[in-house]
Amino acid sequence: MRSFLKAVAAVLVIAIAGALIYVYGYLPRQRPAPDFRVDVTPEVLAHGEYLVKHVLLCNDCHSERDWTLYSGPAKPPLGAGRPCMDENTKAVGINFGMGGFPGRLCIRNITPDVESGIGGWTDGEIARAIREGVSRDGQALFPIMPWFMYAGMSDEDVGAVIAYLRSQPPVKSFRPDRQLDFPLNIIFRLYPKPLDGPVASIPRGDTVAYGQYLTRIARCEFCHTARVRGQLEPVPDRLFSGGVPFVMGTRTQYSKNLTPHETGMGGWTKDVFLARFRAHTEPFPVTEEENSEMDWVAFSGMTDGDLGAIWDFLQTLPPLETKLLDRAD
Repeated sequence: MRSFLKAVAAVLVIAIAGALIYVYGYLPRQRPAPDFRVDVTPEVLAHGEYLVKHVLLCNDCHSERDWTLYSGPAKPPLGAGRPCMDENTKAVGINFGMGGFPGRLCIRNITPDVESGIGGWTDGEIARAIREGVSRDGQALFPIMPWFMYAGMSDEDVGAVIAYLRSQPPVKSFRPDRQLDFPLNIIFRLYPKPLDGPVASIPRGDTVAYGQYLTRIARCEFCHTARVRGQLEPVPDRLFSGGVPFVMGTRTQYSKNLTPHETGMGGWTKDVFLARFRAHTEPFPVTEEENSEMDWVAFSGMTDGDLGAIWDFLQTLPPLETKLLDRAD
């Protein structure tokens, strides 16, 4: 019996050692940073500015936000990072469901500062981080950075984003290293998935396909679709049906059902949809409970063509009923 227990213990030790070697030696899955170079032109810079400011909203995550103003606009210095989240964080707009973040996570500086930002990164390293979830040093990025939504971002668009980020003033802003609690410190290494190669652009003339593309990179799908805790992919039969909780002070709001059901946008027209995005082009003072996690002010800068394409795609969705909740829209 004693020999059997020793054998079982030895097998367990070997299995644990093997698992640790795999997790820390072979994860995250990755490829070398691609040989990706951006040709910078005024048109590329303008497109990158549009994407960063009005579609991807990079500064909303990589800057502090002013929650005393509607939509919580980003505060300067833009892109320089923001305070860390930990177990004591009062997370505006984020429902951790556990009282706080399990560890410490600091949102990074994405200005072109060489020492503390992305100034020393190659275009390929930045593109890999944005779309594949792997940092310059080969470490997995925590998926609060929505690289899994950006995986399908075209080379044209990611190149424009990189060009614009490089054109911004560098800010020296060092962020502390992350510290994740077990088992999160292991689980998140499983997520990154390398791309197979270049990513082609979606023809804008195909408004349904292009609208679907925009709903991913603008994170409409992410915020308006339920997910099982710990999973990056949405619940497939609840796409865009809303009901995702967002905490605003003492109030929990829920994202809107975007499907053409009467509990969603079934009674809307394209004109009504476009007008909602034009309703607030400037921030104004509000209480935290009256605020919205959705940055309507930034999204108001999207073109009619892009918003129209999103509408065209949303109208192709199967209508799904969602219980009417206190909505964040």
